[in-house]
Amino acid sequence: MVSKQAVSYLSKDMLLHIDMLEILKRKDTEVLQASDRGALLYNESCGVYMISAQDGQTAEEMLSSVKRPEVIVTHQNFCIDTVQKQFRFHRKTACHQAAYFNRNPLPVPESSAVIRPLDESYLPFLLKYYSLAGIVSVQERLESGSMFGAFLSGALAGFAGTHAEGSMGLLEVLPEYRRQGIALVLETFLANRFLAEGRVPFAQIIAGNTASLKLQQKLGFTVSEQTICWLE
Repeated sequence: MVSKQAVSYLSKDMLLHIDMLEILKRKDTEVLQASDRGALLYNESCGVYMISAQDGQTAEEMLSSVKRPEVIVTHQNFCIDTVQKQFRFHRKTACHQAAYFNRNPLPVPESSAVIRPLDESYLPFLLKYYSLAGIVSVQERLESGSMFGAFLSGALAGFAGTHAEGSMGLLEVLPEYRRQGIALVLETFLANRFLAEGRVPFAQIIAGNTASLKLQQKLGFTVSEQTICWLE
């Protein structure tokens, strides 16, 4: 019943809440609170709380049951203030949601790149070129089989994968291989993989990252005007 209430509320704005709607499909996600005024979720594997509320009072009431959170993802700006008053996180990252709601697979771009899964042997390489992730998260993503590389003539030209909470990301193309469509090939591969698994392809683009926003739009993704915020 609570899960249905959460889906009902979140479905009023599927683009804004795509991360919450998708993570709700996982068995390791718990609906802590849900009503027609908001929803609060917790995913055990990621250690992430996700909250959406129609007003600050509702957000405050829902968050009153949360103790010592490591990460909270908010879906309204007023929720940021409510969270910060209670927990005072030090890191704040605003992101646009981008989602592909078409069920038809994306056309595969013409390219000589070969996509292959990456294993733990590529950890030093990924850490060298992907500065936004720490060693623990990258290693875990490799171990889970969630990272893929684009190879040109046997050389790794770029990589991308799936974040622990379910979004597409971790995209990086080496400088010497940029402007050759490698990012488009990798993102298309991931999106089609999501579709084949019955998932909605979605990504979270850091506000101000114009290149990533344009890439998602080129793929046919819908991008939210409103931002969500990761508080850590």
